[in-house]
Amino acid sequence: MYTKFFVHPGEHETIKTEITLAPDRRSALHGRVCLPDGKPAVDALVMLFHAGVQGGEPKFVSCMFTDDSGHFVFGPLEPEVLCLLKVYKNSVKVRELEILTEA
Repeated sequence: MYTKFFVHPGEHETIKTEITLAPDRRSALHGRVCLPDGKPAVDALVMLFHAGVQGGEPKFVSCMFTDDSGHFVFGPLEPEVLCLLKVYKNSVKVRELEILTEA
């Protein structure tokens, strides 16, 4: 469980707060794409799919481009669903990665 918030108090102000976190089974996937020389793959296309079950075709979920450090993030992810990532840079497939989230 995690939460984050910002507070910008005014002059002579007292702020009282109470935070209760709700259980959440969802997951997130954060990663980094690198080129063969170890440098970040900037603007690589990362596509997320739910992998096909029993020979079915993968179902497209979402896509994004990597940032200046090669990072990407997807979430929330459904628990217990096999995911497939496809990564492309300059029209060349860099890597495929299957991810199985665990409870």
